[in-house]
Amino acid sequence: MIGDIWETWQIWTASALGLLILEVFMPGFVLACIGIGFFGGALAAWLGLVFEWQLIIAGVTSLLAFLFLRPAMLKMGFSGNETLSGADAIIGKEVVVTQDFDEQTGLGRCKIDGDDWRAKYSDSHTGERAGLGQVLLIESVDSNTLIVRAKP
Repeated sequence: MIGDIWETWQIWTASALGLLILEVFMPGFVLACIGIGFFGGALAAWLGLVFEWQLIIAGVTSLLAFLFLRPAMLKMGFSGNETLSGADAIIGKEVVVTQDFDEQTGLGRCKIDGDDWRAKYSDSHTGERAGLGQVLLIESVDSNTLIVRAKP
């Protein structure tokens, strides 16, 4: 039925394009490798090879893409899951003290990227307390409190 409307190479090509579009939503470059294999199948169909050879060429092309192209793309940074966000994105950044640290609670306030956060010195801090306007480094985040230390 569908073979009456579309030629085999067009079906392979449409399937390959569909997989490449789906790759946008699925990180890891897996669907793209299969889509590249489908382009190989489309080329085989366009050249007039029988369907069995189209499948073999599509499979071999996909395998080659997995073995050679995928590792290269992942090395270039196309893995899709290495972007830091939230608390992880601010660790190691500088903050400016906006409210002195209380001697009893050890809490103060610091500003980072225009946002004012509650802050506390890390347990390893033994030096002098920072005053207003001094720059500290974020060591970690505990709930909604920045754990800070003096800048070396």
